[in-house]
Amino acid sequence: MAEETIISKRLTSGRANGPVFIILALIATSIVYPLYFVIITSARPNVDYLRDPFGLPGEWTFDNYARLIEVYGVGQAFLNSLYVAVVTIVLVLVLATLAGYGLAKYPVPGAKYATAIFVSLMLIPGAVLIIPTYVMLARLGLVGNYWGLILVYVSSALPFAVFFLSLSFRGIPVEVIEAARIDGAGFFRTLWSIILPMGSSGIATLAVLQFLGVWNELLWALILIPEQSMKLLTPTLASIGTRFLTDQPLVSAGLFITASVPLLLLLFASKYVMQGLQVGVSR
Repeated sequence: MAEETIISKRLTSGRANGPVFIILALIATSIVYPLYFVIITSARPNVDYLRDPFGLPGEWTFDNYARLIEVYGVGQAFLNSLYVAVVTIVLVLVLATLAGYGLAKYPVPGAKYATAIFVSLMLIPGAVLIIPTYVMLARLGLVGNYWGLILVYVSSALPFAVFFLSLSFRGIPVEVIEAARIDGAGFFRTLWSIILPMGSSGIATLAVLQFLGVWNELLWALILIPEQSMKLLTPTLASIGTRFLTDQPLVSAGLFITASVPLLLLLFASKYVMQGLQVGVSR
């Protein structure tokens, strides 16, 4: 009788999960198919693509990637984007970790007001700040300079980064921090030995999210870096093609180059991202 009940529950559970599985499969297909289409399209000539856009390539080629590197300078733009993204992420993580730790675990005067200010800053549309920011950077001589762009990225990322890490660090038990202080650990020793290891999932999640934002950003990179040799990846790819003539395989090759780094990053850091998001949502 008990076995029949268990089997009945399993069959009922399986029938109940069937629609959920179908919905999840459809969602997964809608995400994977565009990537498959971009990869397939990037490996075929334009003539072959125009003959049958949704079919398999009749001719495989890597000429589109070679054209992007030789004609459009995508290789140098890739390195420029990587440099700006890495420097930005390092600065954001250092500053946000210090501020988030202070707000979460120290009796900072006006901590609630500081958190409220960070939240309110996240609600300001970036387009509103374009003109005053450009004028300020021009007066400082930072237009056409990577550090001007990095300064904009860091300042725009910090409100969310501090807010996110302060929520993550609040989940670390106070008893552990107090035990470290009793052992003589100061601010930086506690940060290095306790906060960073126990808050690593939140920090890794923040690093991935901020990297994706900086890597895919177009507007500021287009405005602040007018020099062609200093262009980042997104403005370089945006210049491919003309108004009335498109080369979809060439554009697809550019899209795949742009997406390759975020895909690799998410592939290796997906576990930390899920843990960090769970911690952030549970607060």
